[in-house]
Amino acid sequence: MALTQDVLSRVLIFANGKGGVGKTTTSTNFAGLCAAAGWRVLFMEFDPQGDAGDDLGYKRSPENDRGAHLLEVLDESKPLQPVLRDVRPGLDVIPMGRVAFKAIKDILDGKERRGTEYRLMLANALAPLARDYDLIVIDTPPHEPVVLQLVLGAARWLVVPTKSDRSSIGNLAELAVELTEVRHANPHVEILGVVPFDFDKQATRIHRDAVEDITTVLDGAAELFYDDSGEVITIRHSVAAVDARAAGKLVQELAEMANDEEAGEPWWKALREGRAPERIPGSVGALADDHLLLTNAILTRIDKLESANRQEASA
Repeated sequence: MALTQDVLSRVLIFANGKGGVGKTTTSTNFAGLCAAAGWRVLFMEFDPQGDAGDDLGYKRSPENDRGAHLLEVLDESKPLQPVLRDVRPGLDVIPMGRVAFKAIKDILDGKERRGTEYRLMLANALAPLARDYDLIVIDTPPHEPVVLQLVLGAARWLVVPTKSDRSSIGNLAELAVELTEVRHANPHVEILGVVPFDFDKQATRIHRDAVEDITTVLDGAAELFYDDSGEVITIRHSVAAVDARAAGKLVQELAEMANDEEAGEPWWKALREGRAPERIPGSVGALADDHLLLTNAILTRIDKLESANRQEASA
């Protein structure tokens, strides 16, 4: 699959103004799977909580500048460069931290008060670097419209994770307002799709009602993602997600560890010898499959839309 359109058409962001809806989990696993598949990927962290650093295992790395470089880029117009190279093979990272995030927000707030256009600052910084990558994936913060506007100004595609509660689903309408406000600066940004996150697949009625609620709120503004059988792709609720983050691993990596464990030393041997076994939940394989399905669906939809845009341009 060739993702080769204009330079910033490679920028994909995961956003939802509400926190705790899976933006970081879905974005890090998507970026990691794309890198593992052979694409060159740049991951940018705009959430000051630093959970992406836990997922990818760089949070306590001495090379993690916690957003200092990105602050210099936006405040002093320095050239943007990856801070952490090959966090995974093919995956570079520009991290974020609370202090730098607050300083960036203050800069953007000041520009907004003065009526100075700021929404293309990140786009302009990314453009010279973007050709080095097949995909640029950005995790966004909750509850910070001015920072979200900055990131939307650089985005081509928007993926929206949401939980099943009415508050999370209702927030999709607020995100549509943010899109409207940024379109004068970036008319090309589009919602690629919506991902139901942390769903209990056994609670079929709740699952069905939530999907119906999402479809109603979207009202044609965006689509859910579907697998080859036509079923809605959801990221299931699983304790394996917590274990993966605690281990500094992506879900797929934890699943591979589980496979290795099954082929290697049995857990009971460690107990018999007085050692604590590191057990991996059996649900990790199913959760890894969810992320694989989502990644494939995202890439397939991008490719389909890019092909349609090329045909329209040549007509």
